[in-house]
Amino acid sequence: MNMKYIYILRKISLLLMFFLIFSACDKFSDNAPANYKESVKGLNGTWKIIKALRNGTDITSMFDFSKFRLNFNSDNTYLVENYIPFIVKSSGTWSLDDPRYPYNLVFKEYGSQEDLTTGFSYPIVDGKRQISLSFSPGCHSNIYTYIFEEVPN
Repeated sequence: MNMKYIYILRKISLLLMFFLIFSACDKFSDNAPANYKESVKGLNGTWKIIKALRNGTDITSMFDFSKFRLNFNSDNTYLVENYIPFIVKSSGTWSLDDPRYPYNLVFKEYGSQEDLTTGFSYPIVDGKRQISLSFSPGCHSNIYTYIFEEVPN
């Protein structure tokens, strides 16, 4: 082959690569509706503890958590059944610090003036909604995390 032919093939190849590289770039198109809003987190229902941690150590098998229930009602009241060490001892009212992006769950026992705040997360694990609450029920060097799953009706 002659050099002129190779030179022309190189130029055409470079132009073709240049064209392919820049034409392959696609502009990002956000197709989400402009009025999209995160849904309000609904806690209504009866919840049971499926895992308990103390300072990061799993203590689920060391204590019988099976009978404890935490019932969240739609009127923002809650009911504690079969008490175990928890952030509250009796029933009362609850609220979230932000209904769409909550980081804290606030409990207020009936007859108390004090709000008791606990760290809060609301993940979906293996297709099931969970609630994770972190708190210190007395000794501030111990942090408990209870992971709840909703009890089916």
